[in-house]
Amino acid sequence: MRRSVLLILIAASVALGDRIQPDQAVIIRDETDRVTLSCSYETSSEYVDLHWYRQYPNSEPQYILWKSARQNSGSNIPDPHFESSTSRTSTELIIKAATLKDSALYYCALLEDPVIQSF
Repeated sequence: MRRSVLLILIAASVALGDRIQPDQAVIIRDETDRVTLSCSYETSSEYVDLHWYRQYPNSEPQYILWKSARQNSGSNIPDPHFESSTSRTSTELIIKAATLKDSALYYCALLEDPVIQSF
């Protein structure tokens, strides 16, 4: 019997004028499927970090990873269950083999790096 995994995706930006939005809001996949969640973004900054979070019902959001884009370089992906890719206009969170535990609300977030921009 195949069980389904439900993933809901929303986005948040912390800088005025920047925009990030999910490419698909609700995704349902079978367990063990490879799942890709994606968000498109617009910003004038060249120093961008893209973050992913997961939130279970009645819980606080949990950090999954961050990955830099454009002129920033770097990443922090502590759980090998996840991968990420970024481009100049999008970010992806890849769940290598979905399980029921992955059924949650996912957030993609765009953060500019003001320290780097000030130089």
